[in-house]
Amino acid sequence: MKKFFTDKKIRYGTFSTVITLVFIAVLIVINLIIGEIDHKFDFTSEDTYSISEKTQTVLDGLDEDITIYTLFKTGSSDNIITRVQQVLDKYAQNPHIKVENKDIYLYPDFVKNYTTEDKGVGVNSLIVTNGKLYKVINYDEYFDTSGTFNVESCVTGAINYVGLEGSSTVYAVTGHGENEPEKFTNFVKQAELANYDFKTIDLLQNDIPEDCAILLITSCYRDYSADEVQKIKDYLTADGRLMCVVSDINKDDHPNLISILNAYGVDIGKDYILESEPANYMQLPFEVMAQETDHSINDSLKESNYKVLAYGTNDISVLELKKQGLEIEDVLTSSPTSYLKAEGNKSYNFEEGDRQGPFTIAAAVTDSTYTDKSHVTKVMVIGCFYMLDSQVDAVVNGGNTTLLVNSLNWLNDREDSIYIKPKSLAGENIIIDAGTANKIKIVAWGVIPGVIFLVGLVVCLRRRNG
Repeated sequence: MKKFFTDKKIRYGTFSTVITLVFIAVLIVINLIIGEIDHKFDFTSEDTYSISEKTQTVLDGLDEDITIYTLFKTGSSDNIITRVQQVLDKYAQNPHIKVENKDIYLYPDFVKNYTTEDKGVGVNSLIVTNGKLYKVINYDEYFDTSGTFNVESCVTGAINYVGLEGSSTVYAVTGHGENEPEKFTNFVKQAELANYDFKTIDLLQNDIPEDCAILLITSCYRDYSADEVQKIKDYLTADGRLMCVVSDINKDDHPNLISILNAYGVDIGKDYILESEPANYMQLPFEVMAQETDHSINDSLKESNYKVLAYGTNDISVLELKKQGLEIEDVLTSSPTSYLKAEGNKSYNFEEGDRQGPFTIAAAVTDSTYTDKSHVTKVMVIGCFYMLDSQVDAVVNGGNTTLLVNSLNWLNDREDSIYIKPKSLAGENIIIDAGTANKIKIVAWGVIPGVIFLVGLVVCLRRRNG
């Protein structure tokens, strides 16, 4: 025993054992305490399994009970379903939100009340209802093969839908060689999440319906007829709302269409905007990184640091002679070092005769100059048709679509409406302008190899001399 207390090895060994046991005991206690706390931490870069402050604002404003039915198979081991449940658990923390699973195999008759000719209800779908209105969210709407995880966008949009008593209809004008709305897949999909329905209309055969919240005009090959123009002008005069997203539209080829915009004080030029500074374009000078103004349409873009890419854009100008009282505000512009290049000129260099910027890429027009001041007409003009292109939108991680949906909300007097950009399980693209790309190339191809070469040279010389 005396040796046990005097031997240093035994004494230190015993001390180490005691410390280890105490450490393990502390870990067990901490683990038990954490196990009693019902809280999970989201360490993903986009807070994929959390809900945003925007959603929390919607939930805090609820004054009616809403049920979210999930149609998951009991005991499903689907990884995506597990992630969906994690997000819905966040919604269920609100006293007005109840989440209930109805296994479609156990309750086959449950979905009959929510199935329509236009939309079926399948396994793994979600149904959001307040007892009067409902919205069905199918699996391929909240998750697709590209890795887009749309749960928060879909569910919060559905809660807004039942709270707003329905959706608003956007009519896209056709009959002049335009692309159908189905071609603008990303924009249409996200606008539908924000509670807009899309329909097409041929104005040669139909009048503009009373349920038209917003009329959408896109680039076309053929000009509008005088009769079509009159229908649009009559619609706008009666508190109408117009969104015009066009490129390559000019007075020479489309005088009737241009006359609609001229009636509200704006015009679209034939020339293209190019940027001279690499920091202001993506890869080529006509891939303009638009400058966002302080307009309310851009608030969420700036908040989240989203970029807008104006690919092959024309400039928008304000007419000197226009109706008094029009409020015309810039929404997107080019930089002061941009310039206009005439159609057909293939040069990217600034040349004598090129007009220098900044230029307007998108403008918002408000006309409230009526005898009755409660009447308001709104027109949104974007001089870049490729703003609707899903591939261009993907380059800036949905920034273009966010601008377009925000524009719909502004036109529809729904600026307080919440639009949440979808999240990606695959991660977002890194947006690098041409100037930054050149700096990276210099570092990667010049500086780093140069440093490695010098270090190697020094080591070789030291070894030789040693």
